[in-house]
Amino acid sequence: MSRYVIFAVIASTIVWGAISAWCGEPAPMADDQPDDPHVFVNVRNFAHLVNDDDWSLAIQAAIDHVCKDNGFDAGGTVLLPAGTYRIDRPIVVGNKPAHWGLRLSGYGATMVGTPELDKQPLPDPEPEAKDKGVPMLVLKAPEGIEGAGYCIEGLRLTREREPGSSVTGVGISVPYKEVPKGTTIRNVKVHGQKVGVHVKFAWQIYFTDCIFRGNETGMIIQCHGNNIGITNCIFRRNHHHGLVIGPDRGQTASNAQHILNSIFEANKGYGILLLTSGQTMITGNYFEANGNDIGAMSAWQTTIDTNFFWGSYGHGWEVNPYSDSANIVVGKARSLQLRNNQYSQVTAWFCRKEGTKRWEYAPRARGPHGVSEHKPRLPEKQPGYEYRELPCPILVVGTVWDDGNVFDALPLVHHKAAIRQPRVVRDSGLQYYEYDADTNEFVVKSLLPKLGKEETPEPR
Repeated sequence: MSRYVIFAVIASTIVWGAISAWCGEPAPMADDQPDDPHVFVNVRNFAHLVNDDDWSLAIQAAIDHVCKDNGFDAGGTVLLPAGTYRIDRPIVVGNKPAHWGLRLSGYGATMVGTPELDKQPLPDPEPEAKDKGVPMLVLKAPEGIEGAGYCIEGLRLTREREPGSSVTGVGISVPYKEVPKGTTIRNVKVHGQKVGVHVKFAWQIYFTDCIFRGNETGMIIQCHGNNIGITNCIFRRNHHHGLVIGPDRGQTASNAQHILNSIFEANKGYGILLLTSGQTMITGNYFEANGNDIGAMSAWQTTIDTNFFWGSYGHGWEVNPYSDSANIVVGKARSLQLRNNQYSQVTAWFCRKEGTKRWEYAPRARGPHGVSEHKPRLPEKQPGYEYRELPCPILVVGTVWDDGNVFDALPLVHHKAAIRQPRVVRDSGLQYYEYDADTNEFVVKSLLPKLGKEETPEPR
């Protein structure tokens, strides 16, 4: 080694040491469990409040320790070390002004809601909450302060059930008209709830790297859920729907949600169900084996762009009226933009009386849940009718209004749908879909007739 290299190493060591000494020691991480009570609050320090393995009083005391009397002005970190914490009562964040900016950190920690929790009164008995059950974690807005700035991270929330009892309760609840703006929920896993997360009337809440699995419904964003971000999350094997937006309580519909780069897989209902949503962006997501992938039942100025749809499960779940028959089910559409999506070969059946032109949707036969060969059931065919099976990326079952809709695949039409926009633009810009009321089907038309030809649905 040359003397110049040796000199450079020695010099850099001296300089780095001087900088470290001048700046002080690095700030301790959460796992270090430091002794400074004005920065970190360790739930284990309140273990003397645990009664019959119920940690709810200890956890609540640790959270409420973050207050001005204890030297906290705007948040602190409440640490749940790795382990299991059974709770008999809901845990509430936001009881004190100093909770603004609070971080509840529980990497490796599991909170378990007990059957005793289900017996507690609802902390926010609003109409949206009465049929969902008692929540495990409640996020309120600190009194007298705009926003909340919470960070909930690393926790796993699950629930015990009595043998044979139905699923109940909510994992994380935001009560009606509590608006904990600026809240981030990350690396959180929610299992075994009636609703994993229930946001009743709030905005500016962000979810990232979370898992919602094995709930009845993964998440409900109910009223006025504006500026909600969902990124890199997994909604898997929920027994009803993955994510539901709406219905609102007579308010302006939820606006400006961004659902990005997430996975919706094997949810028995819809992967995403839009009941009352506007200006929603659903982009870059992966959908597989849901009853239907997306239900756009009342969507305006909504964009569904560059998603991958990998087909239906065909497992006879029958949660939705059109299970296994379409990737996207359109109920009401106004300025609905479907662009650049990749659809799999989901199919739907249509029939018409012999000697007539008009095709009608033929529902699949209902039967026992669970089809061993993983294939959707066939319709019950009636004599005197002609049947055909068609690829069905988009099924229109409601009203397509006369302004601004764009589709990226040939839509099929339920016979009770109302088509008020007889020409729908195709996302390529050089073609459009024209509705034929006599046959109840769209056909592809080209803006360059010499270069293109008319297309109609091709039976499989």
